[in-house]
Amino acid sequence: MEPADATECPPATGDFQQVIARAKQDWECTADALSHVVCLIDEGRRVVRVNRAIELWELGHVNDVAGRDIHDLLHPNGCNERCALRARLEEAWARIQDSTPDEFEYFDLHLNGALSIALRPIIAATGGRHLSAHARAVMVVMDMTPLHLARSAQQRLNENLEVRVCERTRELESANRELQNEIARREAAEDALRLSRNELGLLSQQLIQAQEKERRRIAQELHDSVGQSLSAIKYSLERAAELQRLGQDDARPLVLRTIGRVRETIKDIRSIAMDLRPSVLDDLGVASALGWLCREFGETYPQFDVRVEISAADTDIPDRLVTTIFRCAQELLNNVAKHSKAARVSLGLSKDPVNIALTVCDDGIGMPHPDSSGSFGRGHGIRNLRERAQMTGGRMTLGPDPRAGTRVQMDWPLAARDLHS
Repeated sequence: MEPADATECPPATGDFQQVIARAKQDWECTADALSHVVCLIDEGRRVVRVNRAIELWELGHVNDVAGRDIHDLLHPNGCNERCALRARLEEAWARIQDSTPDEFEYFDLHLNGALSIALRPIIAATGGRHLSAHARAVMVVMDMTPLHLARSAQQRLNENLEVRVCERTRELESANRELQNEIARREAAEDALRLSRNELGLLSQQLIQAQEKERRRIAQELHDSVGQSLSAIKYSLERAAELQRLGQDDARPLVLRTIGRVRETIKDIRSIAMDLRPSVLDDLGVASALGWLCREFGETYPQFDVRVEISAADTDIPDRLVTTIFRCAQELLNNVAKHSKAARVSLGLSKDPVNIALTVCDDGIGMPHPDSSGSFGRGHGIRNLRERAQMTGGRMTLGPDPRAGTRVQMDWPLAARDLHS
């Protein structure tokens, strides 16, 4: 006989109960291992079962919280009737009655943290029947505080990053503007340098022309006055010597005339030397030299009423400014004589504790532009005067005189070495 087919026998009732108990224990251990609060809720919104996370949250013992309202589970110490969490749980429970899950986040002052609360109805897989006669829903409460702190930290980091980006952007924009301004300044400096070079070349050319003109003038004066006088003296002395050799007695008048001519020649040489550089400028000082210059100007141009207003002493003027002040005064008086068509001219030299001022005023025709940087005529006298003043640390102001005519003032600030000298 063939053996009968062996069939698997169902487990005994006792073994089946052990399997169910072991599975239940495994699920309870799994739920207790969670850090979230997981609980079953009955039809009356009371806790049927909860995992041991409730103890970690210090909301009570796992065996003591059964039967609590879900609100009282989270607020075991009680709270007022207007508790926002209570109202929100009631709203979620109403959705559970319609078999609709609900989930929300809530910052709880009692627990001092951010919570994520999810309520989900328990429904059978088919037929719409509940799996348990007691459990109506599941509530899961998660602590979102670390996540919120991380989000806040991330938000602050983003805000700080945005602030730093904005600051850096402003710094870069400012640096860009500074760079553009520096480029503009450099371009302006290059243009000014190029213009200065052109002006320097023009000034050098004018200087060479002025030197040649002055040499020509001196040579002509020496030839016309001194040279002719010396030739006449030479001829007279030769004639006197010839008369002396011949034993004639009329040589004495000729010698006397020759002596007079020598005196005139000496006077001419002294005049030329004074024109080149007055000895009074080195012997006494610029204040005395300006007084002499005004007297000479009045004698040379008698049509001018020359007024002198010199309040500074010779010792008040630093040595570095003596020649500059004298040459500027010479140039200004020459401009008045050539271009002003004035009847009265005044020259002033004054000193205060920090400044030396040279002033020349006339009542002539004035200038077309009060602050012109040109010259009175076609020359470049005013430009040369400006540059002469700037090279010695001063400045020149040209404008109409309040009483009519033109007023030119040149100022030189006194340096520390000038005040202590």
